[in-house]
Amino acid sequence: MPSTTHRDRRLRTAAWLLPLTAATVLVTCQALTAYVPPDLHTSRIPPRSDLHFALLVAHIFTAAVAVLTGLAQSWPWLRRRHPTAHRWTGRAYFFAGVFPSALVGIPVVHFTPLGLSNQLSLGVLDALWILTGIAGYRAARQRRYADHRVWMIRNYSLTLVAITSRLIQPLVEHLVAAQLSDPVSYAGNPLAATHDIASTTSWTALVLNLIAAEYLVRRHTRAAPRQRAARQRSAPSHPA
Repeated sequence: MPSTTHRDRRLRTAAWLLPLTAATVLVTCQALTAYVPPDLHTSRIPPRSDLHFALLVAHIFTAAVAVLTGLAQSWPWLRRRHPTAHRWTGRAYFFAGVFPSALVGIPVVHFTPLGLSNQLSLGVLDALWILTGIAGYRAARQRRYADHRVWMIRNYSLTLVAITSRLIQPLVEHLVAAQLSDPVSYAGNPLAATHDIASTTSWTALVLNLIAAEYLVRRHTRAAPRQRAARQRSAPSHPA
C-alpha cells in the first residue's frame, strides 16, 4: 500500500509539473530570442532610450533566471532528496532572479510606453513580487518552512505571470481585433488597441495567477494535517 501511494503521488506530481515545465521553458526561450543578442531593433517593447533598453534586457534575463530556477524549486524530489541543492537553487532564485529583476523592474515600469493601465498592472506585480519574495526568504531564514512554502507558491505564481500573459495574449488580440473597426470601441485606432491588448493581458494574467496560487495554498493547508496523520500511522511503533 505505501508503494502504491508513493507511485500515485509521483504520477500526480508529473501530471502538473511536466506540462508546466514544457510550457515555461518554451515560452521563456521564445521570449529571449528577441534579446539574444541584445538589439534595439528587435525589442518587443519599443525602448525610449539606450538606458531603457539596457534596464529592460537586465530585467528580462534576471526574470528568466527566476523562472527556470523556480521550476527546480517546484520539484518535490529535489526538496526531499537533495535539500542542499534545493537551498542553493533557492538562493539563485532570490538573489540572481527575483530581487534584481524586481528592482530593475521599477524604472522599467516607469519607461513602459504602453499606457497607464499597463504601467499600473506591472507596478502592482512588481510590488507583490518583492513583498512575497521577502516574506518567503524571511520564513526560510527563521526555519518556518510551512510558511516559506506558502509564500513561495505565491511568489512563483507572480514569477509566472509573464508566461501566462504570453499564453493568453493571442486570445486577447483576437478579441480586440474583432472590435478594431467599431466606431464606438477603437474607431480603427491601432495605438489604442495596442495599449488595450497590453493592459488587458497583463491584468488578466496577474489575477489568474493569484487565484491559482491561493487555490494551491488552501489545498496545501488542508492536506498538511492529513499527511502528518498518515505519516504517523505508517511509522513503525517501538515498544517502550
